[in-house]
Amino acid sequence: MKITVLVENNVPLSVGLTGEHGLSFLIENEGEKVLFDTGQGMSLLNNLQRLGHKPEEVKKVVLSHGHYDHTGGVKALLAAGVSFELIAHPGVFSEKLALFPGAGFRPIGMPSSRAELESHGVTLRLESAAAEIAPGITATGEIPVRNDFEKIEPVLFVREGGSEIPDPLADDQALILNSGKGAVVLLGCAHRGVVNTLRHVAEITGGAPVRAVIGGFHLERAPEDQIQKTAAALKTLDPQTIRTAHCTGLPALFALKRELGDRVSPCGVGMTFEF
Repeated sequence: MKITVLVENNVPLSVGLTGEHGLSFLIENEGEKVLFDTGQGMSLLNNLQRLGHKPEEVKKVVLSHGHYDHTGGVKALLAAGVSFELIAHPGVFSEKLALFPGAGFRPIGMPSSRAELESHGVTLRLESAAAEIAPGITATGEIPVRNDFEKIEPVLFVREGGSEIPDPLADDQALILNSGKGAVVLLGCAHRGVVNTLRHVAEITGGAPVRAVIGGFHLERAPEDQIQKTAAALKTLDPQTIRTAHCTGLPALFALKRELGDRVSPCGVGMTFEF
């Protein structure tokens, strides 16, 4: 099983690859290529091709949640004529907003509508429960919120019935890869919390050890107390490897390294992980 970072904020490795505020992973397993998130869409096809892959080889796309920096690349796949199945929570198409001080609400949702996808022949699989995507690959579905310290950012909203209400991010989900020696967990943004996510993963896998956690921890604007409690909980959960990305933030990266040492490091475009 091989994971390649296709889209991320940083490009540490190679000329010709591009970065953007976003996230996308390519998973290769048993001859199948699956995308987990697609970034904003500016870098996806360029990086995919420069890393030796053909867009048409991707047959399944899993979305972690409905924000533009994870879903915008869907338009690029449509423009390239790629035929694929899209797997997501039913809330992925909701009208998501961010409240900017002095500027009001700005749209931050998925640029592609359900009707647009269906008109291009995309097969939609919208599920809120855990679902097998391919052999050895499972989406967590909706993640229960069970602790009192992992908070959704108060600037995130959703428009329902003409009113803006705080977004519960019910569509937030992660991906579980069965490495044969424990679970590898890919995070989009972990809006509902990485600790909540890993405890939900344990329920799905029957308590399998967590071999690695890779992706966005969404702690870049979190209060210090939340960062410290997250680091302490992760030490207890004891993943062997942590690779932070995208929305984790440098203060959180340093806090995690202080707590878990060399198990923690950042990732960037072009990096690969094999299990």
